[in-house]
Amino acid sequence: MLRRNQFLILPLLAIAASASAAIAPEAAQKLYNQVSPSLVAVQYVFQDELQRHELTGAGIIVSADGLVVAPMTMFPEQFPDSQMKEFKILVPHEDGEPQEIDAVFQGRDERTGTAFLKTKEPQHWKPLEFEEMHVDIGDPVYSVGMLPKGANYKTYFTEAVVSATLRGEIPQVLVTGGGLAALGSPVLNADGKAIGMVSSIGQNPLLNDPRSEQLAMIANPPRLYVPASDFLLGLREPPTPGHPIPLPWMGLAAMSGVNKDLADVLGLGNQPAIQVGDVVPNAPADKAGIKPGDIIVKLDGKALERGDEPAELPGILSRRLLRHHPGDAITVSVMREKDQPLKSIEITLAEQPKRANLAKRYYAEDLGFVVRELVFQDIYVLKMPPDQKGVLVALLRRQAAAQSGGLKMGDVITKLDNEPVTDIEQFEKDYKQIRKDKPREAMVLEVHRGDREDTVRIEPPQ
Repeated sequence: MLRRNQFLILPLLAIAASASAAIAPEAAQKLYNQVSPSLVAVQYVFQDELQRHELTGAGIIVSADGLVVAPMTMFPEQFPDSQMKEFKILVPHEDGEPQEIDAVFQGRDERTGTAFLKTKEPQHWKPLEFEEMHVDIGDPVYSVGMLPKGANYKTYFTEAVVSATLRGEIPQVLVTGGGLAALGSPVLNADGKAIGMVSSIGQNPLLNDPRSEQLAMIANPPRLYVPASDFLLGLREPPTPGHPIPLPWMGLAAMSGVNKDLADVLGLGNQPAIQVGDVVPNAPADKAGIKPGDIIVKLDGKALERGDEPAELPGILSRRLLRHHPGDAITVSVMREKDQPLKSIEITLAEQPKRANLAKRYYAEDLGFVVRELVFQDIYVLKMPPDQKGVLVALLRRQAAAQSGGLKMGDVITKLDNEPVTDIEQFEKDYKQIRKDKPREAMVLEVHRGDREDTVRIEPPQ
């Protein structure tokens, strides 16, 4: 069912199809029929303290019992897990509205840039199996994607030609010709093997976004896809509800790729290397003896993977480390002085500290602000003591009393009416008591703001 967009969709599809070497109609129909039953839409509600949005994007069935993979850009890391709810999987139908099936959010996989949902009730669906396959320049590739909500999530077919393989933090394949289907669509080779997924770079992940051109993926089709080798780990080890995938952590910050000038000075030639900018105190790297200024040349005895630009090297190394598990031991080879032997340092990886999306929150609704518990990243970025107490202002309601009083996003509240703030639970308890006992009196907050301490006085609405 193409509905009101049918007169626009069909000509554009014809243009996209004619832009590259045509596949035989019978073969195209076979691929289309093979893949379409494995494509669904994923839907959920993001509801924070101030607003509610229903978001829909593309998903691929990867297990017969109802497991679906989707691009992680559909579930941004800054969205608190507790504020994503009402998950559904939408199964398109040619002759009617999509079938809505209740689902559970399994979690994000930051290692591979994917996220997973699963139906609450077991299904008997046709999964798509991805395989690691090499492609050469000039090889034809095909994709089957899903059109937006206005087109009733109709699936469509595209074809293109491999034109380059790109190095970087995320390996990608560039195509020319007719282009690829929308973000999150599977990519197939001439044998019908699923070999990749359309990249999220520069693409809107939403299929129900009223702010964007509904058929942008047809008028300006994507040209990049991520090979299956990069995300097969997530398909083999998907997250489970309530148990985020534990990510390894070394404790290095402000790393930079060594540019040609510095490499020449150090005698590294064309060898990729990374300079350590900062070492987090008491983190695994610090305990192992890594120092600021060290030049990392090898990981586990092998040269670092090369990017197209030195600036990509820290991201490539970080992504490679994500393939490890907390508790794994790695060995980095570092240079400290020119013409001196490399120093091998063994580091036992720890689990990454708690992230903001898992932090507890409290909404002080009457004065219009939201606070959350402090996490390691806050303390490190704001250069506060490791044992810093308080809560961080995460959200302000426009024109509410808190905003009028001068409270700002990112402020760390350390005192509430002259009483120290220890954690989110204590702040909530004390806040409620103060507002109950002194509903008409101003509330005085002491906050850490940038490199100074400030006092904020909030007059309650009368």
